[in-house]
Amino acid sequence: MDAFHFTTVVSRDHLYKFLAMNSSLQENAGGYKLYVLCADDEVYDVIKAIPFKNLVLVQLQEIEDEALLEAKSNRLFHAYCWTLKPVFLNYIMQFFPDAHYFAHLDADLFFFGDPAALFAENPTASLYLTHHRNAKDFEPFYEITGIYNTGFVGCKRDLTSLAAIDEWAKKCIAHCPIKEEPQRKLFGDQRYVEDWPDKYKKVHILESIGANAALWNITNYKVTRKGGQILLDNVPLIFYHFSGLSIISRYEFNLCWYYHIQDEKVVSQIYHPYLERLSAAIGGMQKYFPGFKWGFSDRKAVPNTHFYVLDA
Repeated sequence: MDAFHFTTVVSRDHLYKFLAMNSSLQENAGGYKLYVLCADDEVYDVIKAIPFKNLVLVQLQEIEDEALLEAKSNRLFHAYCWTLKPVFLNYIMQFFPDAHYFAHLDADLFFFGDPAALFAENPTASLYLTHHRNAKDFEPFYEITGIYNTGFVGCKRDLTSLAAIDEWAKKCIAHCPIKEEPQRKLFGDQRYVEDWPDKYKKVHILESIGANAALWNITNYKVTRKGGQILLDNVPLIFYHFSGLSIISRYEFNLCWYYHIQDEKVVSQIYHPYLERLSAAIGGMQKYFPGFKWGFSDRKAVPNTHFYVLDA
């Protein structure tokens, strides 16, 4: 039995980020399978051609039923991909149950440590959530994006988690707004999990500040490096969520389209290594899959918030 079954949804616009995330799992995680729902044929064709270990590919038509196809027809593709997050996690929990723990991972996560530490905080919990821990600049966003971030949602397969994930999936199929709806406390798939601590038993809010660190909370912490390990206030960084990052070319990026990161330690210790991994993935794709043209943003269309150029 695998320790972990991770799930992710990958479109052609996020393939490079997925490749970076997958490489970070290969380096830091053990005893896992990563189930990849390919949102485009191009994604399936590329990943299928690469001999990755621990990867299981699933195509959309394998999971799309009448309800999903109806949802697909009434929302933008981006919103449909958000809809698929709990749907695919639910699917894997139902049909591939032989793991101790399960988790959805957004494609723009990157692991700096072993994800086993996340579940080790409370091994008997049914559901695992990460609090946004918003820094002062982002405190108003609690009313928009909610308390918890669903870039990572973990669970142990039991009656509680099966009920919660199934309900989450059904709610997203019914309505998954691309634009926030503060009065209804809705934003994509994210705010549906907000009532879990009150509704379900054994919900664990991850305590480590190294879990789901991101630009909305990173200014809360002092970033240092010791013995090859990145620390936030002396706590090991487990994974970082590179929200809002745009890829302009193999060597040019915008670190976030909606925020400028002031702390140079954050840029040099966290962002720079990730960009190098992205650049390597792009280089490999350009060499072996020269016909793949997606995943880049037009520089003129990206807000001038924080452009960053790697040495070629």
